[in-house]
Amino acid sequence: MKHKFTKYLGRVTENLELGFEEKWIYVHYTKGSTEKTACLLKNEKKSEDEYLERFFEENKVSEEMKKEVNKFLKNDKNHNDTHWNEFTNFLIKALSLNMVFGISIALSVYGGFKLGSFLDSQFEIYPTFTLIGTFLGIGIGGVTVYSMVYKYFKSPIKKEKENVKTVNRDLTGNIDHPIIDVTIEEVRRAVRTFSDNLPKGAFRTILVQEDNSIDFKQLASHLGGIPSKKFYMSKETYDLFEESEKLIPIEMDIVQKAVDQYVKERKEYPMLKFDPQRRVNYYQLLQNHYLKAAPETQFYITDLDGLVTHILPQKKNSSQS
Repeated sequence: MKHKFTKYLGRVTENLELGFEEKWIYVHYTKGSTEKTACLLKNEKKSEDEYLERFFEENKVSEEMKKEVNKFLKNDKNHNDTHWNEFTNFLIKALSLNMVFGISIALSVYGGFKLGSFLDSQFEIYPTFTLIGTFLGIGIGGVTVYSMVYKYFKSPIKKEKENVKTVNRDLTGNIDHPIIDVTIEEVRRAVRTFSDNLPKGAFRTILVQEDNSIDFKQLASHLGGIPSKKFYMSKETYDLFEESEKLIPIEMDIVQKAVDQYVKERKEYPMLKFDPQRRVNYYQLLQNHYLKAAPETQFYITDLDGLVTHILPQKKNSSQS
């Protein structure tokens, strides 16, 4: 889910777009003619506002925008940390339902008892029907209480799973989707749309199968069919790849995890100093046991807070001022 913020600073409009994923925070910022996009990798135990603070300072985000974002993050945390309110509601609900439970069981037992007594008086075999009616009333009362408990105290986790199942309904449905030809850019747009509509707590990695191929049954409604060829996705960076590059996402996930762990423990990137290409130094990762074997693909460390890429970075033009 993406969140947009807008501030009007005189003649200049300031826009900020935030997207929160499991592994990183997507940021798109514009202010007048200035435009900046970044992916802040969440590889440390920091809050979301701490990750954004550095970006705000580097790009001179206005104080008004900072306050609005911080207010949003604070309200979001308060919305998530509702344990006290939930506990209070639980007590109110429990006390009210306890009264209902007691009345339900009492009426069921009393009704069973009276019915049994009446039958005993008619057939003169006391206390046979009285006992049967009493136990039958206890049983009916127990079933009634169980139904109430199941209805009113249904697990939130179960509800969340049901939401995810609703999103993934195509997986179990018998819908016949046509086979279509699509480009990787069309797949990328479909993945973004799918991700934006996911329930809270679910991430686009649910699209990725064991071999890193994309499960297009979940994307069929966004694409208009099932692609005629496979596409693959990295679980760590969400980069997309075609069939000819299917080994890259597997190696990319391994290398990204190794780089994240290296940075977390050593506070520096595993690359040679002054390397203009910012290549991931596999020797450093192998020597310190972050990797078991050197990948076939050469990866590079981007400017997006430690995310790796297989694309060779372009040389910066030194003549530009």
